[in-house]
Amino acid sequence: MYTKYFKIYGFIIAILLTSCGGGGDDSPSEPEVFPPAEAVLSLPANDEVCLTGVSINSTQATVTFTWQTAPNADSYSVVLKNLATQQVNTFLATTETTDITLTKGEPYSWYVVSKSSTTTETAESDEWKFYLAGDGIVNYAPFMAEAISPEIGGTVSASNNKVTLSWRGTDVDNDIKDYEVFVATTSPPATSIGTTTDAFLEHTVSSGTVYYWQVVTTDQENNSSNSQIFEFKVN
Repeated sequence: MYTKYFKIYGFIIAILLTSCGGGGDDSPSEPEVFPPAEAVLSLPANDEVCLTGVSINSTQATVTFTWQTAPNADSYSVVLKNLATQQVNTFLATTETTDITLTKGEPYSWYVVSKSSTTTETAESDEWKFYLAGDGIVNYAPFMAEAISPEIGGTVSASNNKVTLSWRGTDVDNDIKDYEVFVATTSPPATSIGTTTDAFLEHTVSSGTVYYWQVVTTDQENNSSNSQIFEFKVN
């Protein structure tokens, strides 16, 4: 009798253990997290004069910044730099637009950082530049030239002891006259290696040396802008 009941209870316990089997395979899986995508900028337009600012007084205007919705993003940071003063400010936004008060007649660059509350990953948009229209200004200075090659802080190999410096120059009036390039082994570079209407210039270098270079862009009205100081090393 006892043996019979023992077999029955043993059989039931075995079934229960099987049905409740451990191992944790039935635990719910964590939801998949998708990082935010890059925002696509809309306004102010790139490399143009912004004429849509709402004037506050003779020196300031409020500009509306807009961009397209970035997938998986629920907030944004607008990173704005005054290219004349190099001052950088960051503005938070929860929608695809924000108003910022700026100084008239000055150049700016901006980009948007997409964020999500579900992850620490972020994404940066392209960087755009514009001039905020100034009262009575009919011609604007060129934007600062941007280095293309050599890469800033990079190391290059010389061909016949020469390196080609190249850059990108833009001007909202499309009236760039020329570029003067300064190169030296000390910063800031004070030696001019020539003036050109092209956006590149060849320079003789020595191996194992660090070089600093800067581009001064001048327009037809003799307005000019100095680029930042770029740096590269020769193998």
